[in-house]
This record gives sequence, structure tokens and C-alpha cells, in this order.
Amino acid sequence: MTTSAAVTALRKRHIWLDALPDTIAIPALEARQRPATVKAIEDATLDDIAFAMLVTEAEFNAVGDKLHALRKLYSLARQAGALGADRAVGAISDGGGR
Repeated sequence: MTTSAAVTALRKRHIWLDALPDTIAIPALEARQRPATVKAIEDATLDDIAFAMLVTEAEFNAVGDKLHALRKLYSLARQAGALGADRAVGAISDGGGR
């Protein structure tokens, strides 16, 4: 799928739209018996974008949760005295890691 001239022009005019995707994933809506779909951004309605934002926000939250857990693991291992080549989980669980 190629990017439309309108989307390209928007990205050039509004720097904060540089990351605007060419397509969006719209989740299934069971209540309306609508299957999940992928739409070109230039064909998306405001409702389509709102639903796509929900999907993207869930993905973003999952990445944020993973990052937070890794930071916490790193911090706990350092607090337990682990050094760079030590195993983080081992350092926390048994005080050893090496």
C-alpha cells in the first residue's frame, strides 16, 4: 500500500505527524458484528482512529510495563550487589548471581 499525496503533505506540514502510520488496525466489534480490519489512514473515520488508538494504547502500556519490570529487576540486582556480568535474577533470589 502506497502513501497518498495527502498524507505525505500532512507529514510535511505538521512535524508532529511524522510518525503517523500509513495504516491502522481497527479491532473487532462484537456488538456490531464487525471483524477486525486494517485501513489506510486516509480512509479512516474519527471512530476508526479512536478504536485504533485503544489498540495502540494497549500495546504501549504492555511495552511500558515490560520496561518498568526490567528497570526494577536491574535496580534490585544492583542493590543486592550484583555487578555487570552477574545474573540479575540469581543476585536477587539467592544473593549470588555470579
